[in-house]
Amino acid sequence: MKFLNCSECKELFADKEIYVFGAGVDGEKLHNKLADTISIGAFIDNKRYGDGNSLCGKEIISLEEFQKRRTNNQPIIVAAYRFMMDISNQLIKEGFIPDKDFFIWDDMCIHHRDKITDRYITFMSDIWKDKKKELTDRIILVPFDSRHDQNSVQYAYCSNYLAEKYDASIYGYCRYGASVKNASEVVLDIYKAFNVVGLVDSSLTEELQKESDAIFENVWDGLYTWKDWKNITIYGICFGTTFIRDFLRENVPDYNLRSERMRVFVKATVDTIVFWYHYIQDHDIKTVLMADAVCWEGYIRDIAITKGIPVYAVEYIMEKACFDFHGHTDACLHYKDMWQELTPEEQEYGLKWAKEHINQHINGSVDEVDPSGIYIFSFAEEFKKENVLHSDDKIKIIICPHIFEEDSYWCGEQIFDNSYMEWLCHLGELSEKTPNYHWYLKMHPYVRRRDLMILESYVKRYPKIQMLPLHVSPLQLKKEGAAYALTVCGTIGHEYPAIGIEVINAGINPQSAFDFTWNPKTKEEYDDLIMNLETLKPKGNIEQLYQFYSMHYLFYDREYIPYRTMFYKNPLLPMCKEELEVYGKELGTWKYEEYMKEWTIQKHEKLWNEMGGIFKKMDDWRPDVFYKRKVF
Repeated sequence: MKFLNCSECKELFADKEIYVFGAGVDGEKLHNKLADTISIGAFIDNKRYGDGNSLCGKEIISLEEFQKRRTNNQPIIVAAYRFMMDISNQLIKEGFIPDKDFFIWDDMCIHHRDKITDRYITFMSDIWKDKKKELTDRIILVPFDSRHDQNSVQYAYCSNYLAEKYDASIYGYCRYGASVKNASEVVLDIYKAFNVVGLVDSSLTEELQKESDAIFENVWDGLYTWKDWKNITIYGICFGTTFIRDFLRENVPDYNLRSERMRVFVKATVDTIVFWYHYIQDHDIKTVLMADAVCWEGYIRDIAITKGIPVYAVEYIMEKACFDFHGHTDACLHYKDMWQELTPEEQEYGLKWAKEHINQHINGSVDEVDPSGIYIFSFAEEFKKENVLHSDDKIKIIICPHIFEEDSYWCGEQIFDNSYMEWLCHLGELSEKTPNYHWYLKMHPYVRRRDLMILESYVKRYPKIQMLPLHVSPLQLKKEGAAYALTVCGTIGHEYPAIGIEVINAGINPQSAFDFTWNPKTKEEYDDLIMNLETLKPKGNIEQLYQFYSMHYLFYDREYIPYRTMFYKNPLLPMCKEELEVYGKELGTWKYEEYMKEWTIQKHEKLWNEMGGIFKKMDDWRPDVFYKRKVF
């Protein structure tokens, strides 16, 4: 099977119309690199087609629809690294011929090696060969993703430390439920270089498939609402919130919760749970390492935790996971008490710092990264020439949806059954009952391709809600009379109150400990607030806003294990793909080259000797302990 880079695609298809199989990150990337020189007819996808869904202005269709439309033998370019083999086999089964009817886009060298990767494999093997152990029945699990990223470094140190501690063997598991047959042999060779024995094959035996089918029928028969989803329990473990988080992060949700798309997702997820429940039950798993330990990884996480097996997130954070893990945002609930632990001098400095930074953002300063590494949005979005809100005295409400491609449970419990979609649909229904309100929807400044699909469909379903122009300034909204903004747990909770827009949350949020936003505890209380906005008095409490802001962005150290500087010298190496985009970079083998340049035996030995202390820090973390950054 031929693997093509961008130059080869341009050469082969410059005078042809192509179709791209993959409406995810990879398909979007291919479009952005090739659309100027190659004609793309549409995107093909097994999940995201239909309902007018589009990507990069092109329609998303099913393979069946493509076959109906195909004329002149237009070729397919497969752009989905994680599911490349599944898609290839699907096409072959439908009669498409490799290297004639379809081709594999591999601009990232995932399925064929470049010279940098060859050197990196040898490099990693030389570092870790002394830690190689005889095969044992004790197992350390480590996540595997067919991507070139620098997570192999964290995984190598953490897994080898644990393998030595427990005299265990290291096995990889494919993230997102990907089949082992889709695994990149190139990336797997990197894992083998730091002593990973192989990958766990998560396909079900005939007996387990029968068990899964029976469980699925029982589960599916009871799923009619998001509340039903939240209560999904299998083997005595409540996986409901993980089902919702996983689904919303990867899929375009239907308004009909009994749709075929929803049914297929639930069926595949039950298969995943059945496999991992039995695998963990039947093997001596000592520790499970994860990337971020949320969404799809949550199924394995919660099974392991209920079995008493420790689970750690070690890719873009370093934290010990708990049931329904959502990172260390629980610490936010203790910010008010932690504020009292600051000295009077620190409090004075924090208030001054917060006021200055908030005012800078309100006055249109450029976006910046705060001392903790968190990206702060400024108010430097555009002022539109024409008014974007109605010019009358009706109450104006701004709905501010979250980014669906991020974890939807990052702060914890929400009053609308932990589902962003239930929250949005509930607001849509309220919009039909409030003729004295104007309802608007403001997309997130970093809205992504799937968010557009979901929200464009949403405003069509609920026509009383008007979509605002992208990147309209919150200052313009305030100037034109916006009085209230709605979020589940977003950062607008400490951004909009600074300009006098009241924020009503729908779940635990970073500013929950303070009283400058509205925090109803039940759906009934939420509706009571929304239906009686004319009686609400402004919260005010601007000093509490300053207290929160300085705690969240200045004093509290969320990276109390400084993995970014601990493992790497080059600040680009630990960055995820979204962070790299800010610097005009993308994931790739260049990271391996940069890491090899900065590696030293002295740093390696120092880091290896610190691993025990690092895991102890993760074990000992508590939400009510003030992990304080040294500010002055």
